[in-house]
Amino acid sequence: MIKIVLHCLPNELDQVAWIIDQLKRSSRFIDPSNFILDFTLNVSSEDVNWNKSSLTKDYCIDKFNLLFKKSPFNNQHKISEKQTGCNTVRRNAIRSIDETTHIIYLDTDIIFPETILYYIEQAISEIKSEYYIITPQIFQLWDSSWDVISHPDYRNTPRENKQWLQNPYQVFEHEPTDVKLLKSPYIKFGGGWFNVFSKNLLKLIDIPDSLGHYGLDDTFVSDASNILREKNYNIQQYILNDIIVKEDRVYRSYSMDQFFHMNNNQNNMRDNSSINYQKEIIGFKNRI
Repeated sequence: MIKIVLHCLPNELDQVAWIIDQLKRSSRFIDPSNFILDFTLNVSSEDVNWNKSSLTKDYCIDKFNLLFKKSPFNNQHKISEKQTGCNTVRRNAIRSIDETTHIIYLDTDIIFPETILYYIEQAISEIKSEYYIITPQIFQLWDSSWDVISHPDYRNTPRENKQWLQNPYQVFEHEPTDVKLLKSPYIKFGGGWFNVFSKNLLKLIDIPDSLGHYGLDDTFVSDASNILREKNYNIQQYILNDIIVKEDRVYRSYSMDQFFHMNNNQNNMRDNSSINYQKEIIGFKNRI
């Protein structure tokens, strides 16, 4: 059972609608009963000033719930009246006692091909180890440390072109011809970029409570995984070669921003996470 975990705010509902439609297209190639959509809509008054917003909380809740009416997956969507974030929903998924064997982190601004779930299932069936990560490829990012997960046809584009700020729908222009698993020499990934984690790995690492609702959870899992490898744990990251995803840094839906007065707490949350990060990494090393 594979659980796809996503956190969203009301101004991201259009993006979530696209994601669910694209996942429905993906369901043609797999058995959707093997997947859980664990999506959380955050309607907390700490994150949204509803008194100054032109759309109501009830409207957003109704719209969110309607998105799942025709979803063929196991739908476990939730409404959170309390302040929450991507760290929170991922932490809850890790700690939940259920039949989930794998967890996918998904952000609201990720563009992905409709065959991705098929290839993820195929990849999982080939991997026999207990602790691992499966990461789709990206086009290119701002420094060479990301080249390990960048597609070879695009990673050498001059960085002054800032390919990561270009058309995200080039994902659909790329035709995969050589899909296979490649072992990464070290752990490197970006949080909600459709990364797949064996739940056993995430249970071993966890996301500390002190990292709060948002910030550095992906860095923590990455650093902790590399620490485990140094301690001779068999931790492996597999690159899903020729399956590419991309953050939408061009069109990501600011279309709904005009209807909401957002309190924009993410920077403060990330700062608080940073304050506790080193303490938690040291604590993890001691625990291991």
